Amino acid sequence: MTKILFLQDVLFDYMGPMQLSAILKNNGHETDLLVWEEEKDFMNKVKEINPDLIAFSTMSGGHKAAIEKAREIKKELKVITVFGGAHPTFFPEMINEEGVDIICRGEADYTLLELAEYINQGKDFTKLNGFWVKKDNKVYKNPVGKLVENLDELPFLDRELYYKRYKLLRDLPVRRFMTGRGCVYNCSFCYVHKMREMYKGKVYARKRSVSHVVEEIKAVQKKYSLKNVRISDDTFTTYPKWLKEFTTAIKKEIGVPFSCLARANELNEEIIKALKEGGCSCLFFGVESGNEQLRNMILNKNLKDDKIINAARLLKKYKLKFGTYNMFGMPTETLKDAIQTIKLNIKLKPDYPFSTIFQPYPGTNISKFAQEQGVLPKDFSIDDLHLMHSGENPLIIENKKEITNLQSLAWLVIKFPRLQPLVKHMIKLPPNKVFKLIEKFGAGWSRMFFFGTGFKDTLSLAWKLRNKL
Repeated sequence: MTKILFLQDVLFDYMGPMQLSAILKNNGHETDLLVWEEEKDFMNKVKEINPDLIAFSTMSGGHKAAIEKAREIKKELKVITVFGGAHPTFFPEMINEEGVDIICRGEADYTLLELAEYINQGKDFTKLNGFWVKKDNKVYKNPVGKLVENLDELPFLDRELYYKRYKLLRDLPVRRFMTGRGCVYNCSFCYVHKMREMYKGKVYARKRSVSHVVEEIKAVQKKYSLKNVRISDDTFTTYPKWLKEFTTAIKKEIGVPFSCLARANELNEEIIKALKEGGCSCLFFGVESGNEQLRNMILNKNLKDDKIINAARLLKKYKLKFGTYNMFGMPTETLKDAIQTIKLNIKLKPDYPFSTIFQPYPGTNISKFAQEQGVLPKDFSIDDLHLMHSGENPLIIENKKEITNLQSLAWLVIKFPRLQPLVKHMIKLPPNKVFKLIEKFGAGWSRMFFFGTGFKDTLSLAWKLRNKL
């Protein structure tokens, strides 16, 4: 038996560790999890658990804190560290960092299990597929690991990994579920195209069977409070036949509302009607920019204004609440473009408008474009990237102050369009705490309804995640 300890910085029940924990436990290994920002006596708890392997799931922007935590632990314990998730997958050079022993690239479902087996048996794991391993000042760079083609073969998430320690997460009335993996689109600000390259020849966008998803929801419903099902798929509405089967099943067999993410071009009347009848309480889709040329030529959304406007019209017709995702501060974006984003949202009348400052992830097509255009430094690296929603933007663009302020005030002016003349003057002011407070309130309002958490629980989570969102 190998003892694996998952570590993370914020109180949030990520699906990756829960999936990995379920697989590891099913094969005789022991797992635990600590959120270091929640633990007053963190190092002693790590020593008490005494793991054989410490696993970090890392996203870009938060990777530096995870590496630093690994260094702290390795000063106290002789333990192997492995880093998985989006960051090491796309930036494997992090293997060279002190404190990092192994990185996992791509899906870790079976590769982490294989690593645990090798550690348990005392076998050499430097040649395992899916990993880059640092040993004796040498880095072993192995091919990407196995892609799970049949998602139904995976066990249900091990939610107790979080719930046994963190009561706030256990008591939330909303639970998140994944009905598929991957995406069929090629937005320039996303890494999907990179994942497809890694798994060339494989079908990257995959779905679980409806019966498998419903069986998991039922199991969770029997064990925990469940008032809202949150579907976490990047795009839930891509496969109409599957969706109709699911909405029929969840209404008949589960009987609780659900929320999801969608694409405006996929939201025709038939799909929206099925969502509404199945109990969908809220959905979000990406507008990103109100300028159609920027949205399609720069962001590669392949999404015209009329599709977005028609989707919003149909959602209003069927009284299905919806939110929009919007970005500000993109390459080539002008203040006029940013105002177009506001105006399009006012026309759509979303219940929950949500906006962020654009983050240029190195290696994505849009970041390469930004560097070619001279609005992003040639030497820009992943270590220069800030956490999402931090409000920081490294791009060199005109009217940056006004665009940043407009993003902070976006929720306010979209919900109350009569404030447009006032906001045009307000964005000329220096960025300030009042604008940020308005932004956080709008973000919290949108998330509260999307996640179905209620006011009290939303406030508790917002306080816990105040430095991360």
